[in-house]
Amino acid sequence: MQITQTQRRLQPRIRLVFAETGLGPTVEIGPYPEIWVDGETLRPKRDGEVMAKHAPHSWVVQGRHFFRVDCDSPVKLHFEDGEGQSSALWGPFVHFSCADGIAYGDGTIYGNVDLESRLWYGHLDRRYWRYLVVTSAAAPRE
Repeated sequence: MQITQTQRRLQPRIRLVFAETGLGPTVEIGPYPEIWVDGETLRPKRDGEVMAKHAPHSWVVQGRHFFRVDCDSPVKLHFEDGEGQSSALWGPFVHFSCADGIAYGDGTIYGNVDLESRLWYGHLDRRYWRYLVVTSAAAPRE
């Protein structure tokens, strides 16, 4: 008897979960193939519509305020300057979150938004960047 394995085709997608630090209601948005964080605005693509905006100590999404946003799937991240240059690609990370203007991959800080310039400061390369780009690290579609 021959056993045939069916490979599941995965389409890389990111779902975002906005939450408080403790128990409470959450808001989930997505899925998206990538997320672009331009300073303090979160978009599904580079010039896409604003899905969430960072205010002092919170993300505002669907008119509600949340302390943090998390990804519920593995991701990679990098920074871009808007002129064609980009940082190295980091990850994959099992857990990615962004809280209070700080981006974390598996609990390590990878960048933060500079409050004066509204640019991302990359902690590994010590450079300022316009965009933080989060992409799915799920298996590509075959």
